[in-house]
Amino acid sequence: MNCLHRIKNNRNIHFFTLLLVGILAMLAFISVRHFFRIDLTGSQQYSISKASKNIMRELDDIVTVKVFFSKELPPNLFTVKQYTEDILSDLSSFSKGHLSVRFLDPSDEAVSKEAVTLGIPPIRMNILAKDKFEVKNGFLGIALMYADQYEIIPVVQSTQNLEYDLISSVKKLITPEVRRVGFTTGHGEYSILQDNLMSDGDNYNEFSKSLEKNYKLKEIDLKNDSTEGIHTLIVGGPRESFSEDEKYALDQFLMKGGHLVYLVPSVYVDSDLKTSVVDTNLTDLLTYYGVTTHSSLVLDTSNETASFAQGVINFIVPYPLWVKVLSESFDTENPIVSKLESLVLPWGNPLTIDVSDGVRAATLAKTTDSSWLQNEPFNLDPNAPEDIDATRMSYDLIAILAGDFNSFYSDSYSYSQKEGFLSSSDGKGRMIVIGNARFITDRVLQQFPQNLKFILNTIDYLTLDESLIGIRSKTVSDRPLKNLSGNQRQWVKMIGIFLMPILVVVFGIFRYIHRKKQRIVL
Repeated sequence: MNCLHRIKNNRNIHFFTLLLVGILAMLAFISVRHFFRIDLTGSQQYSISKASKNIMRELDDIVTVKVFFSKELPPNLFTVKQYTEDILSDLSSFSKGHLSVRFLDPSDEAVSKEAVTLGIPPIRMNILAKDKFEVKNGFLGIALMYADQYEIIPVVQSTQNLEYDLISSVKKLITPEVRRVGFTTGHGEYSILQDNLMSDGDNYNEFSKSLEKNYKLKEIDLKNDSTEGIHTLIVGGPRESFSEDEKYALDQFLMKGGHLVYLVPSVYVDSDLKTSVVDTNLTDLLTYYGVTTHSSLVLDTSNETASFAQGVINFIVPYPLWVKVLSESFDTENPIVSKLESLVLPWGNPLTIDVSDGVRAATLAKTTDSSWLQNEPFNLDPNAPEDIDATRMSYDLIAILAGDFNSFYSDSYSYSQKEGFLSSSDGKGRMIVIGNARFITDRVLQQFPQNLKFILNTIDYLTLDESLIGIRSKTVSDRPLKNLSGNQRQWVKMIGIFLMPILVVVFGIFRYIHRKKQRIVL
């Protein structure tokens, strides 16, 4: 009986195995003709975003995409090539035939000349050929063409922001109006001049390079230059006072529907950790609109580590003055920050929000409830003891204001009589205030690249198309761990030490009992 039972079981196993193979073969056959993808990533990193689908569906004329990818590529770039082919195929399927994709082989001399003419350079690659690596020139660029215009992605080195680069290039091609972003100058602001030979890390080179993909940039001297044609104006870390005429120019820019980004720290920290209170003469203007920056530094138990030198020794320590804002401290309703995982603000100042009727305000980012303030005299020493008597509470770090603003100069006879003076806005202008400007300098972005995502989201939201924010924010550059108390850390440690041995023992016991039962049956 036992022998017949085993034969029957073996026949069932073979039958179900053949049935499973047949089902898998049928699914493979169907998938070749009907493509679908299951994306299990938390941010849907490998799926086309809703914004991209909408932009593709809205195309009413042909946009041609020429892909110049060499056939011979290093092994680490095979996935980049496959992802590029997949995403362009997906985008084309949503465009109703208006996105024409052509894959060209640069080994053809005419094709390689066309690539170079368009601005796609050959790059040096290590190619494995005949069991050895050889250095060869290759191409990894994309050209997007619409009418007599074109946009170039010179080198596709990773898949991280490829969807955003493609969609923003399409958006730029089909949008006739060129958007302009201005940076005030003349008050010690951070420079946007892209001169790497002169760079010391304390400028906005990387930020401005990223902005130039979608906008025209211009430095604005408010004493001599007009803000006409500027859509968004950035006040990036001034250390000197603005004159009343310059403040008037900022005020009227907002009244005319322009967007303002104030990166205005009240405390400046130099390379030797020496501090000085900054008087930009903008406090009364910002307070009138509804936001006050304070001359205090924020500390938080949610913070990043910082590197310091002591003689010839470098050491890294948790630094409460480098506040790390996590996802639960962002405004989940605002697309600028709703999909961000973290943001690091070194030596930031707190804000107080108190707006008048007609103006709407929201806090984009704030500290945890375990943060506290430090006032003058400031002690930035990383080894300084924590102030256990300080009041612990949450502080606002980033504010956004919109609505009907009234001019700061409405009650000033000399300014209100100027030609073209506007006493109130038309409700189109928006303003973002951050008591920090260092967080997007080159030096900080090298360590915390997620900060760049935030500021680019901010500019897109104000200037271009907030739908693009969702495309960029799909890529996670930082996945911070949740802050745990001392007891919670101990529990995690104990579980990590003992859980696996316990599971192995339990599995062994069940295995032993199961085998014993089998022997009894036999």
